[in-house]
Amino acid sequence: MDLEDFCIRLNQLELSNAQRALAILWFHDCQTPGICIKASTLARNIYTAGLGNPNPKQLVGSIANTKLALKTNEGFKLSTIGRETIKSLLTPILEGVTADVDLEHGYLPEAIWKNTRGYIEKIAFQVNGCFQYGFYDGASVLLRRLVETLLIECYEHNKTQARISDSDGNYLMLSGIIADAVDKSGLSLGRETKSVLRELKAIGDRSAHNRRYNAVRADLEKIRLGVRLVVDELIQLAELKR
Repeated sequence: MDLEDFCIRLNQLELSNAQRALAILWFHDCQTPGICIKASTLARNIYTAGLGNPNPKQLVGSIANTKLALKTNEGFKLSTIGRETIKSLLTPILEGVTADVDLEHGYLPEAIWKNTRGYIEKIAFQVNGCFQYGFYDGASVLLRRLVETLLIECYEHNKTQARISDSDGNYLMLSGIIADAVDKSGLSLGRETKSVLRELKAIGDRSAHNRRYNAVRADLEKIRLGVRLVVDELIQLAELKR
């Protein structure tokens, strides 16, 4: 959810300008913890989103009076209590509580997939969350989906997607895509990437289709470095980094 989407949802709530400003500050704080933003910037965000037209000078006092944010030379930043209070206030418009996921040291470090595509980033985030909280079947299936998406991105980038499409223009199953990429050299892949691709697919297939199989941490740990290499290489081949 970007800021524009957030403000559209924010408009559903009956809030004061100070509360709207704090909500926008909370949104930015979720992405950059401890961020400081000037009241004038928050006022401009409120105006641009069509939520109101607060006076920046008056907004300074209104925000300070809530005692939910700390005033610094750089602007306002949420206090610990303020962060939780605003989050509770926004519960009706949030999809759910965002999990506290370690992105820097996760299964797929953020540096690999950050600034690619929104849908790719969301899958990678969920992979890390599932692995961190022990949902290994979920992580396995999502890894399979991520790699399938990235392979298709590579073919589309090369304008060779016809190689992995049937007569109706629908993409082949992952097995068919991997067969073309690896066996028929449909993509210029490294040796280790070729090896890991099939193993990764097998683990994802077991978690998705074998009703007596449950993935464990060791299943994912043993291919962890290989998966990072695969994802990184496919992102580079598809030139997805912005």
